[in-house]
Amino acid sequence: MKGDKKILVAAILVLLLAVCFGTYAIYRATGNATGSIKAATWSVKVKDTDIASTNYTFGADDITWTTLTGYNHTIAPGSEGYIEIPVDATGSEVDVVLTATLGSTNLPNGMTATLASGSDSQTIAYSETEGAMKKKVRINIAWAGAESDTAEKDGTDLAAKGTTLSIPVTLTAKQSLTHHNP
Repeated sequence: MKGDKKILVAAILVLLLAVCFGTYAIYRATGNATGSIKAATWSVKVKDTDIASTNYTFGADDITWTTLTGYNHTIAPGSEGYIEIPVDATGSEVDVVLTATLGSTNLPNGMTATLASGSDSQTIAYSETEGAMKKKVRINIAWAGAESDTAEKDGTDLAAKGTTLSIPVTLTAKQSLTHHNP
């Protein structure tokens, strides 16, 4: 009888387990989803040419002279002016950080080429407004000299006569990683 009781208890437990698990169902489903998102566009141009493939060259005709002492589009001691290199990031769907650096120059004594204040690094903020993503990098050019100048600079000034003076400028554009709230 003890054995029958054990069998009876075991049978009841098996029956209860079967009833419990047979009564409760587990809902399951499997599905797939596909998302898509468009990558932002990138377009930075220097004088209408992609910045990565351009070798923009400027000359005396591109300089806005405030004082010019040379003739035939030449520079001479006493001349001052500036050039503005046009940069257009229209078409980029990100903020752009534009950095300008002047390379090594072999300019005569008293001649300088400097980036204007704010032209060495500037952010072009994304905008849909016409013309808002256009900036200019300004380089000031001056060759010191005056009627009253008695300093002995003639040797270096004369060494530059008739030569082409080079002012290398490197423009670098990169995406700004500053976060904004949508």
